[in-house]
Amino acid sequence: MNYKLSILSTLVCVAAVSPAATFANSYHDDSVSQSRHAAASGFTNIRSMKEQDNEREERRDDERGHRKAIEVTILHTNDYHSYLEGQRFDLNLDYDPTIAGAESVRLNLGGFARIGNEVSMLREDNTLVLNSGEMNGTLYFSLFKAVPDFKLFNEVGLDAYALGNHEFDEGEAWLAKLINMANFPIISANVIPTPASPLYGTNIQPYIIKEIEGEQVAVIGVLKVKKTRESSLVTDAVTFTDEVETVRATVNELESQGINKIIVLSHIGYEFDKQLAAAVNGVDAIIGGDTHTLLDSTGEMASMGLAIEGDYPTMVRNPKGQPVYIAQAWQYARGLGILELSFNKAGHVIEADGNLELLVGGPYQVKESGSWTAATTAQTASISLAIEGMKTVKEVAPSQAIESILAPYKAELKAFQIKEIGSVTTYMPYTRIPTGFVVGQVPTGSYAAHIVADAFLKYLPNVDVAIQNSGGVRTGFNDGIFTVADAYTMLPFSNTVVTIDMSGQDIVKVLEEAVDYALGTGSTGAFPYASHLRYDIVKSAAFGLRVLNVEVKDRVTGIWSNIDTSLSYKVATNSFTALGKDGYYTFAAVRAANPAAFVESDVVYVVPLIEYFTNELVGGVLPALNTENYSLKSVTE
Repeated sequence: MNYKLSILSTLVCVAAVSPAATFANSYHDDSVSQSRHAAASGFTNIRSMKEQDNEREERRDDERGHRKAIEVTILHTNDYHSYLEGQRFDLNLDYDPTIAGAESVRLNLGGFARIGNEVSMLREDNTLVLNSGEMNGTLYFSLFKAVPDFKLFNEVGLDAYALGNHEFDEGEAWLAKLINMANFPIISANVIPTPASPLYGTNIQPYIIKEIEGEQVAVIGVLKVKKTRESSLVTDAVTFTDEVETVRATVNELESQGINKIIVLSHIGYEFDKQLAAAVNGVDAIIGGDTHTLLDSTGEMASMGLAIEGDYPTMVRNPKGQPVYIAQAWQYARGLGILELSFNKAGHVIEADGNLELLVGGPYQVKESGSWTAATTAQTASISLAIEGMKTVKEVAPSQAIESILAPYKAELKAFQIKEIGSVTTYMPYTRIPTGFVVGQVPTGSYAAHIVADAFLKYLPNVDVAIQNSGGVRTGFNDGIFTVADAYTMLPFSNTVVTIDMSGQDIVKVLEEAVDYALGTGSTGAFPYASHLRYDIVKSAAFGLRVLNVEVKDRVTGIWSNIDTSLSYKVATNSFTALGKDGYYTFAAVRAANPAAFVESDVVYVVPLIEYFTNELVGGVLPALNTENYSLKSVTE
């Protein structure tokens, strides 16, 4: 059943509500819907007196003449990370009535050509088209630094674009050039460039105001301060203000102008959005980003094999008990969020409805006898018919105008993928488990994994050390020419680069865990290699005694010293091991204990290696291994 909230419908006393009263997000005023929801949940809760009082007050507003004033449709995207084209993707679709359950279908998903076409079909006078930011993550960004991104946004016709932390990845002068390219407003109320910044005087606005059906609707921008300061190249020439206090002050400013329909376009993350909604009065909806959150209330997303994190929209009550509706549109330009809000003249949302719409197209493939094969004409027709009956998936043709804009960049990227980006002086092996050697002998193991870790470290200027599991690196470095295609062959997975703040003690522990997992389970791909970390390995020792004499290389001085077990270090790794996979349990434990310690860069892990050759190595030449910096000092069998 699609999520729908109506404060004007008949008041009843019994409803199924979320166990978390503060962030209750499944709220229906239709008695039939309530009964079904309660039956499905297996329990019925009595609505709190506060909720009943809130509804009575809202009904009084309506009785005083504040009837529905306007309807606003918000079309939104977030966390696109320079995924400009669509991607091949597998979804479970129930297209064959002769088979019980859904079948896996491989298809083209998303891309801004489809998004642009869908926006053009849905856009009306009461529509806001919003993007909550976040570029960087594909070769499109590495090569073109978001220039094609902004050309596409100009063509789509955004009403507003909110800054995220990655917008500062190439520095303020570069961001200023992008802002000057845009024919749409860039908004962020808590970003204040000083005269010392190249961003000073650019068109960064705290909010926009759009007139819809004779009423003024405001959209406030806000980004996550700590993450932007610590994970980008922004300087002290840009001042940041507290997220919650900034939104509160901006709402007060807008209300003093008589504006009572206020939307926040945020880049602070789903959980922070819920906290913001619960803390500030006057906000009607939050269109979020940063956490790539997939929301759905139809049940369709889960049936397609996707992991859902909450309802679309999620409802949270503000300090006055009034509802605030939160939406995100997942990630990587895979679809378009469609949030429909109905306001009364008092500025209260009296109805909220919507969903994320995944935009798809062929050619389709189906799995038969364990292999992917092209769908037959009949199967394609059945797949299209199944999609037609869904609310959250839609077949959409790409916009020719957007494809034309992207075409020269796409051609250049394709040529780049076979381009020589450097050369390798001598073969570097990728033997996963090292064999014994002593100091002074030729080291063994995966030189390639060590170089990949070093590429992570060079790519992220605020990182202290980097760790890469050997199994994430699928080839060695052959001597001779090195191409982009070679980089993708070496690092073929969709892993991204992440950072985790953790103690020296936990770093030693996670190294021990990885070595233990690699030696004890036969999963040789777990063995850890690193940059700016080096250690001795005793393979036959007991757990806790295999990784010895761990040292850290200071990034500024270049001096090696014993790791300080009580000191906090910023560690780069890949998103696979960060989940605790391959025995890297402490990564996951640190993240669970302190979510703020974990930062997702959303940069595919092959990108740092490519930029290592193009930006870091002199002449693009990878020299022979520097054994002084290699992660393994010695290995004892």
